[in-house]
Amino acid sequence: MRFIHISDVHLDTAFAGRPDRLRSRLRHASLEALARCAATARDEEVDALLIAGDLFDGAFLSFETERFLLEQLGDLGHAGIQVVYATGNHDPGRGRRSSDLDWPAAVTVIARDDPVTVPVHGRGGDLVGHVTGAGHTTPRETADLSRRLVPTPGTTAAQVALLHTQVSTASARDVHHPYAPSKLDQLRAAGFHYWALGHVHLRQELSSDPPVHYCGNLQGRNPRETGPKGGLLVDLGDPARPLIEFREFAPVRWEKLEVASLAGATTLDEIATEVERGWDEARAADPGSAGTEWMLAVELAGPSPIWRQLREPRELETIEDEVAARLEVVGAEVRAGGVHPRARVEEHIDRRDVLGATLQLCRDVAGAADSLGLTDADLAGFDPERDGTVDAYLARLLKGGGEEILDRMVEANEAG
Repeated sequence: MRFIHISDVHLDTAFAGRPDRLRSRLRHASLEALARCAATARDEEVDALLIAGDLFDGAFLSFETERFLLEQLGDLGHAGIQVVYATGNHDPGRGRRSSDLDWPAAVTVIARDDPVTVPVHGRGGDLVGHVTGAGHTTPRETADLSRRLVPTPGTTAAQVALLHTQVSTASARDVHHPYAPSKLDQLRAAGFHYWALGHVHLRQELSSDPPVHYCGNLQGRNPRETGPKGGLLVDLGDPARPLIEFREFAPVRWEKLEVASLAGATTLDEIATEVERGWDEARAADPGSAGTEWMLAVELAGPSPIWRQLREPRELETIEDEVAARLEVVGAEVRAGGVHPRARVEEHIDRRDVLGATLQLCRDVAGAADSLGLTDADLAGFDPERDGTVDAYLARLLKGGGEEILDRMVEANEAG
């Protein structure tokens, strides 16, 4: 039995908060990834495509996505490829997505938590394996569905388990809710030749004997989901000697880049040049696949003479536009939370001199207005409806105050 294992496609993810052009590109990237997956399935003449949950991201599909999905899966059926899809927490069985669509005949949707076993046949009609799976019926499945999955008795054909689950020892599990929780020992002892898992978006092998795999999500959706994304091509022609190969399907790849060499950069051109230098180094080590498009998340860090300017949202937006144009990437997101003055407040706040006393006073005023005896009437500009409390008002007003004081005193000392 040969099949492709994918999961967490998250069709029609909203990508809220991003510009319309970028939202459109990222939404279509998932469709392109699915099309690449289907093309590979046909080229490799696999027997089945297994989808381990979260095919959809939300309650509804756009008509464009609905038509595209059914066409792609229908074409697989015409090529003699079965599709077995077990629902996850984003597309539970009681949701509109799995129940309302007119699925092609070759598609089996497992949308309930009772196990379903699907016999898989090869091109000649012979039985090549069984896929046993369970689906999520609600968005918050708390039962260990893995304990309900049992291999088909009395057969020498390959046995595959299909499940959307959080394995308790998986890497990056804390990023996801603990839905349908399971334990690796239970999966390994169940008697299947392969576990096709979904839910955790980080591709990883949890066990090699028997193989227990998260294939990762089909297309990265945010800066945390870096690296190549796709699915696993699995050959269980000899179940005792499985062959498992990663295939990249995602057209857009997310990458992070930290730039901490800003001490001498004071202009837009100089900052963009530092980002470009770091990007060139990263791509020299990992150029990606031919035709890969990139989404870049830049974290500016370290000391900077213009640290105040780099905390302004409009200034960061300008840097994003400049970086995206220079590097010819789909989009760039720039954050500067790690940028700071050349001297750090925590390095000087305990000093027993004017500087230390000033920094301590700034800290105390920002965090303890009540102990200072301040009232609403003492503070010009305080608005209870906007600010809530005096403490909150002072904290907002003095945010970055220590850094500002330190920077000015250091500059004055250097000038003197």
